[in-house]
Amino acid sequence: MKKEISDVIIRKAKLGDEYGIVDIIREGLKRKTSNYTGTRKITQDKVEKTKKSLESKHPEGYHFVAVDKSTNKIVGSLWFGFRGNHSRLRHRGELGWGVHPDYQGKGIATKMLTEALKFAKKKGFKRAEAEMAIENKASWKLALRCGFKIEGTKKKAMLTDDGRYIDTYIVGKIL
Repeated sequence: MKKEISDVIIRKAKLGDEYGIVDIIREGLKRKTSNYTGTRKITQDKVEKTKKSLESKHPEGYHFVAVDKSTNKIVGSLWFGFRGNHSRLRHRGELGWGVHPDYQGKGIATKMLTEALKFAKKKGFKRAEAEMAIENKASWKLALRCGFKIEGTKKKAMLTDDGRYIDTYIVGKIL
């Protein structure tokens, strides 16, 4: 059953959300709606890494989640990662996002991305960027809708779980 966007709130992730965040990836892979690419499988290790990130007093990024108000289920996740305070890249952040298959196409990713960009700007970031598979039309259309520009293409930049090499877009936005 598809949910409406009014049934969902966006907030910064907190400890305990790691299972919901990882479940979105698992469900997308299971239903083949996710373009998650990587050679590692989604394991308990991914849950632990996400938990450590949420526990950290000095995180290397922020997690945002979309939560279905009626069930309190995490239905969307967005990561805004960045380099340390002393890096020459400290002014920019890299994004990645996903929405549970039952909630896709309802504007949830747009809402998450909009909130994350507002947060990043308040924190003093000057640039946001993302890399996504060219075949992931939903992601790059979302990025363009939110003001990102396609800045380049990388050939054979990602190795998918099924062994294919795919091209990616690099998108960026000045905040």
